[in-house]
Parts: sequence; C-alpha cells; structure tokens
Amino acid sequence: MAMEDVQTEEDVQTVLTQETHELADILSYQDDGHLTMLYEMMDISARERLVQLASHRERILGLLNYFRTADPAICRQFLQMVCMLCENMPMLLESRLMSVAGSVTIHPWPTPASEPPEEVVENNSHTLVDEYMPSQECCLKRPRLDHIESYKAAVRRCLLQRWKRVMQGVVKEVCLEEAWVSLRHKTLVRPRDRADRGLSPPELQEGAVEDRVTVDSLLGSEARVTLLLGQAGSGKTLLMHCLGQRWAQDAFPSFHLLVLLEFRQLNLVARPLSLKELLFLFFLPPEGGEEEGAAVLDFILHNPEKICWIFDGYDEFHTKITHSGSLSSPFDPRCPLPMSELISGLCSRRILPGCTLLITCRPRDVTDLESSVDCIGELLGFNRRIVKEYAEQYFQDKGLDLKEKAVSHLLANHHLLTMCYLPALCHICCVCLDHIFSSGGSQSQALPQLPTTLTQVYLQILCAFLSRCPGTVTPLMQSHRAEVTQLSCMAMRGLEDSRIVFLSEEVPPDLLDFVTKTGLLSQVDLTHEDGSKGQGYTFMHLTMQEFMGALHIMTSEDITEAQLRKKFNLKTRWTTKSDPKTVFTDSLHLYVCGLAAPACFPYLLQLVEGAGAVGWVKKRQALVLKLLRSLAVSTNLTGPKVVELCHCIQETQDAHLAREVVGSRPCFELRNITLNPVDLDSLAFVVSSAGVGMGLDFGACSMELECLDILPRCQHIDYLIFRSRKYDDRFADKLSCILPRLPTLKRFEFICGNLTDVGAAKLARALESCPQITELNFSDNSLTDRGVREIADIIPKLPSLASVSLGKNGCSLESIYTLLEKMTSCPSIQEVYADEMKDINVLFFPSSDIQGSKKEVGLTVSLLNCSLNTDQMTRLCQLLSRCPGLSVLDLSGGHMKADTLKALTDSLQKLYISKQIVLNNSHISVDGLMILTSFLSVCPDVVQVDIRLQDPVRVSMLFSSGIEKYKISKRLCLIGCALRPPHLDRLCGNLRDCSALTMLDISNNALENKGLKKLLDLLPQLSNIQEINVSENAVSMEGVMLLAGTLCSHRNMSEVNVSHGGNKKLFLKFHSSKRIQSTGLEQCKKLSVTHSGIQPTDMNKLCRRLVQCPSPLELDFSHGSLKDEAIENLLKILPKMTSLQLLNMSHVQMSTDGALLLVRSLIDCQRVRAVELRPQGEAFIKFVNMKAEQATCRLTQYTLSSGDVEKLSGILEKCPRLSDLDLSSNLLRDEGVKSFVDSLPRLRIASSVNLDDNRLTQMGALYLLNTVTTCEKVVEVEVSLGTEERSLIRFEQDSDCGKTLSLRECHFGDDHLQRLAEILKSCAAQLVKLRLSCNTMQREGLLALQNSLTTLSSLHTLDIRNNGLNVQVIEGLVKQLRCGHVQRYISIEETWITAEAAVNLVSCCLNLNPNIHTIRVNQTIVQITLEKFTNHTPTSGDSVDMASSLSTVTISLVDCAVQGNHLVSLQTVLQRCTLLQDLDLSHNSVGRVGAEFLCSVLPSLVSLRKLSLESKETSEDLVLLLAEGLLQAKSIESLNFSGHVISDRGAVVLTRTLQNLPNIRTINLSQCSGWTAAGALDLVRGLGQCLSLEGISLDFAQLDEESTVSLAQGLHAMTSLKRLNLNKKVTMVTGSPGEGATLVLLASLEGLRGMEEIELEGMRMSDKGVEELIKHLPTWTGLRKISLSENCIGDQAGERLVQALANCTELEVLHLSRNKLSLACAAKMGQVLPTLTHLRVLDLSENPIGREGSVSISNALIFMKHLTKIHLTSIGTSDLTGLAASLASCVCAEDVSFAWNDCGDDVAVKLSEVLPQCQKLRRLDLESNSISATGAEALARSLQSCPSLEVIRLWRNSISTSDAQRLRQREKRLNFFST
Repeated sequence: MAMEDVQTEEDVQTVLTQETHELADILSYQDDGHLTMLYEMMDISARERLVQLASHRERILGLLNYFRTADPAICRQFLQMVCMLCENMPMLLESRLMSVAGSVTIHPWPTPASEPPEEVVENNSHTLVDEYMPSQECCLKRPRLDHIESYKAAVRRCLLQRWKRVMQGVVKEVCLEEAWVSLRHKTLVRPRDRADRGLSPPELQEGAVEDRVTVDSLLGSEARVTLLLGQAGSGKTLLMHCLGQRWAQDAFPSFHLLVLLEFRQLNLVARPLSLKELLFLFFLPPEGGEEEGAAVLDFILHNPEKICWIFDGYDEFHTKITHSGSLSSPFDPRCPLPMSELISGLCSRRILPGCTLLITCRPRDVTDLESSVDCIGELLGFNRRIVKEYAEQYFQDKGLDLKEKAVSHLLANHHLLTMCYLPALCHICCVCLDHIFSSGGSQSQALPQLPTTLTQVYLQILCAFLSRCPGTVTPLMQSHRAEVTQLSCMAMRGLEDSRIVFLSEEVPPDLLDFVTKTGLLSQVDLTHEDGSKGQGYTFMHLTMQEFMGALHIMTSEDITEAQLRKKFNLKTRWTTKSDPKTVFTDSLHLYVCGLAAPACFPYLLQLVEGAGAVGWVKKRQALVLKLLRSLAVSTNLTGPKVVELCHCIQETQDAHLAREVVGSRPCFELRNITLNPVDLDSLAFVVSSAGVGMGLDFGACSMELECLDILPRCQHIDYLIFRSRKYDDRFADKLSCILPRLPTLKRFEFICGNLTDVGAAKLARALESCPQITELNFSDNSLTDRGVREIADIIPKLPSLASVSLGKNGCSLESIYTLLEKMTSCPSIQEVYADEMKDINVLFFPSSDIQGSKKEVGLTVSLLNCSLNTDQMTRLCQLLSRCPGLSVLDLSGGHMKADTLKALTDSLQKLYISKQIVLNNSHISVDGLMILTSFLSVCPDVVQVDIRLQDPVRVSMLFSSGIEKYKISKRLCLIGCALRPPHLDRLCGNLRDCSALTMLDISNNALENKGLKKLLDLLPQLSNIQEINVSENAVSMEGVMLLAGTLCSHRNMSEVNVSHGGNKKLFLKFHSSKRIQSTGLEQCKKLSVTHSGIQPTDMNKLCRRLVQCPSPLELDFSHGSLKDEAIENLLKILPKMTSLQLLNMSHVQMSTDGALLLVRSLIDCQRVRAVELRPQGEAFIKFVNMKAEQATCRLTQYTLSSGDVEKLSGILEKCPRLSDLDLSSNLLRDEGVKSFVDSLPRLRIASSVNLDDNRLTQMGALYLLNTVTTCEKVVEVEVSLGTEERSLIRFEQDSDCGKTLSLRECHFGDDHLQRLAEILKSCAAQLVKLRLSCNTMQREGLLALQNSLTTLSSLHTLDIRNNGLNVQVIEGLVKQLRCGHVQRYISIEETWITAEAAVNLVSCCLNLNPNIHTIRVNQTIVQITLEKFTNHTPTSGDSVDMASSLSTVTISLVDCAVQGNHLVSLQTVLQRCTLLQDLDLSHNSVGRVGAEFLCSVLPSLVSLRKLSLESKETSEDLVLLLAEGLLQAKSIESLNFSGHVISDRGAVVLTRTLQNLPNIRTINLSQCSGWTAAGALDLVRGLGQCLSLEGISLDFAQLDEESTVSLAQGLHAMTSLKRLNLNKKVTMVTGSPGEGATLVLLASLEGLRGMEEIELEGMRMSDKGVEELIKHLPTWTGLRKISLSENCIGDQAGERLVQALANCTELEVLHLSRNKLSLACAAKMGQVLPTLTHLRVLDLSENPIGREGSVSISNALIFMKHLTKIHLTSIGTSDLTGLAASLASCVCAEDVSFAWNDCGDDVAVKLSEVLPQCQKLRRLDLESNSISATGAEALARSLQSCPSLEVIRLWRNSISTSDAQRLRQREKRLNFFST
C-alpha cells in the first residue's frame, strides 16, 4: 500500500472520530428512511445488536462507532452517503467530510467480514452510492475550499493594506486593549467563551452599573448585532480598520471572513445592489473569477455565523434604515435590493441570520438602529494619561524644549486638556500648539496666548495650514481670502448635501493646487457605481469641514439673516425618535457661536470685503448672540439641549448669556446621557460665569472619574445630586476629594447607587469640610448600620443641616437607635422618621432659632411598620425619655402586643410627649385596646384616645400640650373594635374616673341593647359629656325606648338621633350644665327616629314616654314608614304631649288615610299652628305653646279621590281657625274639585285655597268660577289651564271690595261659554274685575259672553288678552259697554292690533261709543277708559256742533308701526274731539305725511295741551315741518320731540315757535341730534326766552361748554322751573364739559324753590359739583325725585348730600348708583332715610358700601314702609343677611335686587324666611352670587307662600345644570337664564 493511501485512510478515521458527537446531533434529527439506508450498510449481526439498544441516540452512536473502526474504503463510502442524505448540515462540516471521503467510488460495497470478499471491478457499471445519489449532484454539493481559503487570504492582504494607509500620519500606536467602550445592552449579552449566567434584575435596569469592555471584545460576545457610538473625532474609523488588521493577524479565529465597508463609499451608489455586488464590487472582488465568487457566496450563505460585517459611519449614510416586517420576496443574494433594505435585512436577521454585524455611527443617529441591535456601546475618550502620552509622542521629534513647553502648557490649560479627551481634538490641539510655539511663542518665557475655545483652536489650525503655502504673509486669511472663501463655500455645500467626500471634478484645479500644498484636503480612493475606480477629496476631518462651513455662514453675504436662523439648530449628540434627522452636522452651530465671540472678530474681518465690513461683521455676530439669548431664557429645554447650550455659550465666552441661562433654571437636570470632560467643562464655564448659585442633578449619566475633577471649577454649586447604580465606592472615593473644594455646597445627594460603608465613610469625612450643607441624601444604597453610624457621627459637625435621608439601605433597627442617640445630644434635630427601613429621614430645626422652633414645634419620632417587642419598646422609651420637648411619637404599622403597649404605658410619664402618639395600621387586641383607653384616666395630659380598627386602622392618643387643666376636655373613640357587652364593664371602669370626658364614640361595635343600658347607667359619672356616638351597634327599638326615657329624665341630654330603628345611626347630644345654669331656661330637646318603620305598639310606648318630657321637644320621624294604626296611636297621645314644638314627617311613607289622620290634628290639638304634608318631600306639624289663633294646612302631591276629598272636607269643617289651605298637585280632577267646592261654603277659611296642578278641564274651571256665586266670602278666583296650571281661591272677611275672576288658557267651547255667561250674570252686582287671557272662543259662545258683559253693572276692569277676537267682536263689545255710574277700564290685546288696523280700531271705537274718555294703543294693546259724558252747554262762540262732539281727552298710538298715510282715517274723528287734551304718536314712522296731517288738524284741537311725537326716524327734520302748525295750537302746554334729528334751522324755528306759545310749560328734546355747536347755542338761547317753562328734558343732548353756560343763564331766569333732566349730557367737539361749566350750570339753580324733579345722571360730577348742589337742597322742600347715578361722588360729599336731603321731606325717588359711596355715606343714610317717609324707590347699586355700610342701610329699611323698589346690586359685601331680614318690614316692596354680591346660602335661607311676609313682591334679582342648590331649594319652598312673586333670578350662581333643571321643573318662577 502506498504511503499516500495510508495517510488518507488514517485521515478518514481520525476525522470521523473527531466529528462523532456533532454527526450524532445531526443524525438524530434526520428522517427514519434515511437512517434505515445507513443501517443497511452494516452487516446483519451488527444491525441486530443496534436494534437491542433502547436509546435512539445510542443506536446512532453505535452506527458511527461501527464505521469508525471499519475498513477505510467503507468508511469513505459511509461518509459519502451521509453527506448525500443528511439535511441542514453545516457547510464547513460537509466540506471537511467530503474532502476526506474523496470522489464517489464506483466500486461495489465491500462484503462484510463474515462473507468471502469479492474482487473489486474497476469498471463496474454502478454502485450502491450511485443508486441513491447521482454523481453530478454530489459533485455540485462539494465546496471548493481552496477558493474560500484563497479569498480569505486576499481579504487579509486587503485589510492589512488599508490599515497601512490609514496609519499614515497617526502619531500614537493604536491599542485596542486601551480603547474602552461603555455598553448598554438591548438583550442579555454574555461572552461567547464562558458559561451561561443570568444577570440580576438591578443590572438589567436602566442606569444599572455599566459594562466597560474593550473594542476588541465586541467581536467576542454573543451579540450578533452591535452598534458602536462615538462622537465625530472619537476614532471609530481608525478602530474599525484596527479590528480588520487584528482579524487579518488571526486575532478572531471564530470568523472565517471579515467584511469592512464604509458608508461614505456606499453613498456613491444610487442603484439597488445585490449581496454579491456589495461584497465583490465594493469590498473585494474574487481573484478566481466567477467560480471562486460562487464558492465564497455559497459559503457565506450556508455559514453566516462565521462571517463578520463591519459598516463604518452610518451617520454619513444618505438613506436612513427602515424596519419593515419582512422582505418583499424570498432573499436572493444575486437579486438587487435598495441599500437601506439590504442593511436593514442584515440588522433584523432577515438576511444571513446568525452573522455578526458591527455598525458605527455618531450618537445622534442611534434611534434609527436601536430597535434592531442587540447591544449598544459608546466609545470612551482619552484620559489625562493618554493625552500626555499622545502629546509627548507628537512632539517627540520636534525638540526636547518644545516638547516640554507644549506638553506642560497643554496639561496646565484645563480647557485645552478637556478638549483633548476627544482623540481627534487631541491631535488638533497638538497641531495648534505646534503652530503657536513654532511661530515665536517658544522664545518667550511667559505663557503664550492660547486659544480659549474650540473655535479659536480651529482658527489657529487654519492659520497653521495656511502658513504652509509658500510666499504667505500676515494676516494669513486676508492673504488667502479668495481660497478660504471658496473652500468654506464648498464645505457648506457638502454639509447641506450631507457629504464629506468631494469628487475630483468638484474641486477646481486652482483650488486643488492650494489645498494640496496646505494639506486642508486629503485624497481618498473611490469605487464608482459601475465598479470603476476614482479619486475623491475630504477635509482632514468632519469637524474641520463644519468649521469651514461656519466661516461661510459668518462671512458670506449670500447667507441672509433668515437663512442663518434656519441653519442655527441647537443639535445635540443625544437624540430621541421625535428629533428631526435632517441635520447632518454635529458641531456647525458651535463654531457659529464661537465665531460670534469678540476674539474672532479680527479673523472674520479679514474674510469680509467692502467699506462696511466692520458693521456687517458686528451685526452678524449680534444676530447669533440674539438667537442664543432666546434659547437661554427658554425654560423647556431638555438636559441634552441645556448641555449643548452651555457648549455654545462657552464658545461665545459671554458671561451675560451664562447668567441668563442660570437665571431661567435653578438646576441642570441631566438624565441617562454620557457626559465627557468637555461637557463638564462647558457646564463649569456657565455656572462660574453666572455668579449665582445653582444645582447639578446627574441621573444615570455615564461619566469618567476625570469629569469630577472639573466640578470644583463650578464656583457656585448650591446642590449636587448623583442617582444611579453606576456610582459606587470608587466614584465616592473620587468625590470625597472634590467635595471639600465646593465651598458653596448646600445640598448633596448620592442616591440609587452602589455606595457601601467604605464609600460612606469617605464621603462623611469629606462633608465635614462643607459647613454650609443643609441636605444630605444617601437613600437606596448598600449601607449597613456601620455606614449609618459614620454619617450620624458628622451630624453635630454640620451646623446648617436641615435634613438627612438614609432610606432603602441594608440597615436594621440599630441604625434608628443610633439616630435617636444623636437626637439626645444634638439639639438641632427636629424629627427622626423611619418606614420599615425603606425610608429613613432626619429633619432639623432652623439654625437661626433652634430653641424657639423647638418650643413651638417640638420633636417628632416616627417608626413606621416596625413590630417592636417588649425589650425593643423599653429601649426605645429609654432613649426617648432623654429627648426633651418630644412632640409626636408615631409607631404606626407595627404589631403591638399587649405587653408591648404595657411597656409604653409604664414609660408614658417619663416621655413628656406634648402632642400625640400614633399607632395607625397596627394590630391591637382587645386587651391592648383597654390598656390604651386607660391612658385617659391614668395620664392627666392625655386628652383624646382615638382607636378605629376598621381598614384603614387609625389609632392615636392626643396630649394637652400645655392647656390649663380646668380647660381640658377629653375624647374617646373606639370605632369598629368588636366590643361586646362584657367588654363594656372594663371600659366603664376605666371611664368612671374620667370626669373630663366630653365626647365618646363607640360606633360600629356589637353592644346591642344590653351594652347601651350599661352605657346609659354610666351617664351620671360623665358630668361634662357633650356627645356620644353609638351608631351601628345592633340596637333595636327596645333600645330606642330606653333612649327616649333617658332623654326625658336626663336634664343635660339635648338630642337623640336614631336611624333604622337604632341599627344604623345613633347619636346622643348633651347641653353643658353651665349653659343650663346660666340661662335658667329649659333647653329644647329633640328625638329623631328616622329611616325607621315604627310599629303601632312601639309608637304607643314611645309617645307615652315622651309625654313626661318637661322641656320643649322636637320629634322627627322623617324618611320612615308609618301605618295608620301607628298614626292613630300618635294622635291619641298628641294632645298630652304639651312640650312638643315640631313633628317632622318629611319623606315618611304612609297611606292617604294616614295623611288625613294627621290633618285631624288641627281639631284634636288646639296648639297646632301648621300642618304641611307631602308624600315625598318636606312635611311637618308645627305647634305653639298656647292655643293657635290661626292655622294653615298644606296637603300636596297626594292622589286624592272624591272620597278622600269628602273625608278631608269633613275634617276641615270642624276647624274654625283655618287660614290657608293648599291642595295643589293632588290629581283631584274635575270630580274632586266639584266635591271640594260643594263643601266650600261650610269651611271657615280666612285667606286662600290653592288647587294648582290638579289636572282640571274646562268643566273643573267652571266649578271653581261658580264659587263666587255659591260662597259669599270668595272674592277672587284665578284659573289657568295652560302648561302652568293654576287654580286659586281668595277670601275676604272684613271688607266688601268686589269680586274678581281671572281665566287663562281655558279654551272654552260654546257650552262652557254659555255656562260662564250664566255665572257672570249671577254675580253681576258684585263682579268688579274680569280677566280673560289666551282663551280660544267660538262665535256663539262669544256672543253669549258679550251679552252677559253688558249686564255687569259693577264691572270696573275688563282685561281681555290674546283670545283670538277679531275687529267686529271688539267693536261690538265697545259699542255695547256703557259707563254706568263708575269709571270702566277696558284692555284688549291681539296681535293684529297694529299699523293701519290700530288706527282704524281707534277711529271706530270713538265713533261707536261717545263715553270713551281715554283710548291708548301701545304696540298690540288697546286700552280704553269709559266715563259718563255730560255735554256742556254750547256758547255762541262755539263753532263745532257740540251734539256730535266726543268726550275723549286722550288719544295715544305709541310704537304700533303707524305710518303717516294711516292717520287719514282719524281726521274726521279728531275734529269731533273738542275736549282732546293729550295726543301721543310716539315711536312710529309718521314721516312728512304724518307731519302735514298734524298741521292740518292742530287748529281744530282747541283744547290740546300735550303733544308727544318721540321719533324713531333720523332722516327728516319733522320738527321744522311741525313748527308752523304749532303756531295754530295756542293751548299747547307740553311738547315731546325726543329722538328727532333737528338741524340748526330747525332749532331756530322751534325756539321761535316756543316763544309764541303762551301756555308752553314743558319741552322734551332728549336724545335729539343733528345740530352743530352754533345750532345748539341758538337752541338753548331760545329756550332761555321761554320763562314760563316748568320742565326741560335734554338727556343725551349734544351741548358744548358755551352752550352749557348759556343754558345756565336761561335756567336762572326760569323761576317756575320744577323738572330738569340733563342725564348724560355729551359734547360735540371739546370732549366732556369742563368743571367750570358744570358748576355754572348747578349754580344757576339758585332761587328755583319749586323744584320737584332733577336728574343729572352720567354728568361725571365731582365733589365740587355736589357741594354746589347741596346749597340748593334745603330750599327744595317739594323735591320728589333726584337722580345722580353714574357720577364721581365721593364718600364724604355723599354724606353731606344725604344730610341735605333730609330737608326734602316729599322725596319719593332716590337714585345714587355707580358712584363712590362707602361707609360714611351709608351710616348717614341709616339716619336720614327713615325720615323720608314718602320714599318709594331707592337705588344704591355699584357703590362700595361694604358690610358695615349694609348694616346701616338694613337698619334704615326697617322703618321704610312705602318702598316699592330697592336695588342694592354689587355693594361690596356678601354679608346681606341683615338686609334680607329687613325686607320683612318693607311690606310694599315689589322689585328687589341683591345681584352681583357673591352672596351665599345664608342670604338665600334668610330671604326664604322673609319672602312670605312680602306679599306685594313681584321680582327678586339674585343674579351672579354664590348660592348653591341648597339655597335655591329654600327659595323654592318659600315661593309656595308668595303667590304674587313672579320671578326669582338665579343666573350665574353655584348651581349645576342638573340641579337647575330639577328646581325649574319644581318651581317655574325660578329663572336660571340670563334673560
């Protein structure tokens, strides 16, 4: 055998041995048919042995062992068969097996050893293998490992070459072991080479202790998709190439291939790519052609876990990754996909599942990828050591002297040093220092001027690069202005397009030569979309490109201010999913801010051309500062935005901006972000520059320890907070060195961390050097008792301390004892608080006044949820006994056994507790409860024991706290304690010595009647008891009987309140003995048995016991149920209950018969004053002490049948003293009403019967109307069958004033009208008033009614409204009605009475009835007065036929749409009205035609005295037209032309006419307009000539100052003037009249002694004007009305005015609203108003009268009997109860307003008591107050007694919409609307 064959044979068996276990795993999942084929390759005996094995796996292992020891050729054939049949075999394993198995053999199978071997035939036609697998298919499956290995070697060479290119110019060797990454895992991640271990829950929480790993370990973990974050310049690209280099050196053997791609290259590809194209076109093409490429691609597809993909620079990728659920079609490596979808498929494992993927990007783009990655790591920067090493290495070859100077300056400059923690900036800073020192700085011994900002560093870098260009001179940028401008423009264009690579054709040749010499651009190799190679250029770093872009923004005039605002974006490196992704840059805004600094001004000036360059640059810099200022004052910036803002402000070096940032937020809250030294340096700059104290709150922020070294540079830190598991003892150790260097620190928190006793000890020693510390918080760490003691030891050393928090640590009760020991020695401790060690706090008194605060507040100790045993309680009390001034001891939440409570009781006298002991939520037994109740008698200072063992459990003991002993009252509450009668013996024993007990609450126990009896027996010992609550103690009616007897016998017991028969509520109340002794009167007692069904026998027993009550008694059975028998028993005993004052039956369920029985109390008991019953509402019986002279009965809301009515009538017949009877809402219907009215003559009712809302029809209405004929005492019947059904009968006993019938909405038919006519005829001699409103009347019935009206000889008033009468009916009615011996008033309202119809109706009526004295039409109402006319004897001078003349004196057509042409029909009639004295055509549109008509008829109206023509028109000067006609009316005395437009000519003509009217007495020109100043002057001069005028009205007249003075002159001459109205006189040009004109006007009134009315509203009259007016008031003794509203009258002037009004004894109307009257004036009114006995109207609204002033007014109202109108709106107080009470004396009041006063329910309740006495009140305005539904309910109840009250306005009160609707349904007169 050849040596090669031997080697092959050994290799086959060795490979099978090595792969046995993996093959066994694979074969275990194969199809049984395939396994059978493999078994059949064995000999028979071996197969039989396998069958006997029990386990499937054992049989497979036996199979493999058989062929492992078999002949090598058979073994090779076996492996061939395995490779052919098995599915899902890893490609590497399959490749290895096929390699050793060789080509498919054509030999037959060797015969097993038991059979004779046969010769192997070389050319046998086929083998068993051929039978199962064609040779061609087998060849296709065999991978060619030589191709894979070849490609792998090529990749290694490629990566090594790229590494070599990348490392050119790199100063320091890259060491992956020193490149650290901070990990935050998306899923559980563990290293691949260690055993599984789970992570504890705290480690999985956000903010847990971070994993810090090196970059190379990222490829050694099980995280398949890793995202590596790093700032621009952190070295991501360099490290990724380093990983590639390390892989090429076999550092990561688990990866067979590593693919490194850069997004900046992929950005050049716009078309979709397949995986194959991505790999071979843009990474490395295969050297072996398509065959090698196919093999490699096949290998990658079948072994994705062996492949590592690295994508560098995702932040540069143009297209963002989307996360679609699945691919649009099955993945094909040769099918092109969009680049984003291809990478997204790799991230989401939809493509090459199991491959390792590492992506780098800047932090701002993490949100695109974080949902798809397993692990996120953030690259950490340099530290001080590495910065020093890097700088030393950079300057290694530049001379020792330069090296030492540069490194020392770099390390000495804190700002530059913090910049250098970012690797790229470290290099840039070294270049900057090199430039500075090389250009002369090194020759100076002094420290050179180093850059103070990053922007200034880049300016130096730019100068350094520019200096490389030969022939340059200073200033450098000015020398190269064109190139720098062109380069900055290109940089900005790249930033806008999100590109850092520029193609060669994009760089102009001249610029390319410049940047090549200076090194500002670097050349890179590119692969174009078609695969061709090319060259591109990039800036030395992205930050350099951003700096150049910022230069463009700040120097280019092409960038407008609007564009700058748009480009200025406060972008942070921390982003959220909601942040925009359109901003490509990280630092552009920083450089823009830096260039706005004054230090950069010279550089910018070098790049800006033109004469105005200086101003332009300053303006551009100012704009940037303005944008920053708007951000600085914003209060809604997040933590990352605040940090970035600090960076920007640091770049500007503007201290003013820093102060604005700090001023708008007291604390910088930073959460879950990674902070580097550069961030802390910017914070330090802002805090220090601001110069005011502020706080820093770091929550789960990752930071290196070097960051803490920067904190002392924050010179004004008030408080410092660290909260995260990331912060441990190492962190605390570093902090302990920092804290003493923070002199202003007041608050320090180290919470939610990993601090142990060691770290706490170090921090405690450091905090001793912080004397201003006020707050310490070490909660949620890992401290034990030792750590707590370390912190407690420094408490006395910190004089300003206010609080210490130590909760959620690993300490025990011993720590609490430690703190209590400190309380005894440290007088500043105020409170020690502990909640089951979860929360431990120590609070301190203010250091300024420890003793005063300690005396006032006291000490507090709270140990919650701590179950103390006896020894622990004893030790606690020993410690507390050494704490003087202990105020509160709170031991809530613990399990307190009786012996533990006994220990507390024994120590109680030593504790000196001043306020309370609290044991809430504690487990206390009955024995423990009794121990606690003994505190009341054992300890004199205990004033209350409150024990509530219901959930939640409440237990407390209150102490007297220094109250004098004789004032102490004690309280005991034992609620829900499961007390039974036996327990009461022990409880009573504890209470017998407690005479100071005032309140006892033992509700919700199980005392029953027996326990109640024991409690009542204890009452004699409880001399000071005031209230006992025994509710819910299973007490029955038997117990209620005991209570009733005790109520009568116990002198001090005042009230027993029982519900549900004693089973629910049960209260006992007591009067104090001192109160009874001081008054000497028997106090009223009350027994309430509510919500109870009292049985007849119980009622009998109860009432018999109450008969013995000597004191006034109230009995309440409300909300219960009573049977008729129980009511009968009550009535039997009721007369004997002589002390009973009130029986409350509200909401009692009883039968109608029961209610009638109660009505019988009016007969049985002479003391009954009122019976008011309703089934669901307030119901009661009221009593008086002696016999009641009159009684009222209200039985409402029942359903009374005719039989019930008969019973009720029978009862009421026996009642001789009934005043009012209310049977409303009883559903009596017609039958019930008839039954009642039939009995009405037999009833002795004094006042009224109310039958409202009884569902009556027209027949029922007639029954009611007929009572005027059947019952002599009925004087009025009012019936309405509309929506508000009303039926009222009034009686009159003393005088005979006639009878009145009112019918509304009855809609009578003919039969009904016939019956009504009969009723009217039968009372013809007595009926004086008849009102018919809204009734529909048929013609026949109407005629009968009309005929009956003519027979009503006594009828005085006929009021017919909206009954559907036509003109013929009205004319017939007017024609038939004669005057008779009395005057008659007829009022008819119909909608058609308007315009021409109204005029015609007036004309017809005058023609039909000669007795019409007055006829008026106002809108749609015609009013006629009939008087008997007696013709006077005509004289010879009479030119009119007196026989045909009319007696009409007044004709009025007002506001009824009459036009001038309508008046023609009146001409004939007017000529007959020789006695006409008053003609009123106001508020119509008569126009020119009407004026001409008047001119034509005026000569015939020889008796006309008054003409009114108030105008609605503004177009014509009608007064001018009328003037001529008026000259013919010599008898005119009064003219009313208000509202007219009067021209200057009209004014002259009018005054001339007035002077020719000898009898003129009154002129009204109010609201007239149209004249000029000259016309106004002519008008008032003309009026001044009318010396006979008695009344002038010029309201709203347009008069200037000259006209006003002229008017004053005329008034002074009018000695007959009685009425002057000048309300709201306005001016035309000069504004308000001067003070002088007003005073002249008032002075002119001197000598006018006959003044009766004066109105000067809205004149803005000051106190001077009032003083002038006061001079005249003593002479105006006949003054009846004065109106001075809307002026500026002060309090003192108002006081004198009121005093002067005392002379006006005839005064009837006083208006003083809307002035400034307050207390003094109101006090004077209280004295003067009662003397004005004729006063009817008083309006003081909108004056700040106040509460005391309202008292004075209310005292005056008591004496003002004639007031009809009282308006007190908005008078400056809500306390109007006194005013409300005084209304009882204003019996004539009709209109009252208390609106806009913020009155509450107290006023509403008081009004409800008073309203029944105001029988004439029609309107009450309570708008805009604070009345609730309770007050409205009271008002609604009172309306039942106020039939004349029409409305109560309650808009804008504290009443919900639902309550308003409910109350409105109940009482329609309550108005909750604005109108």
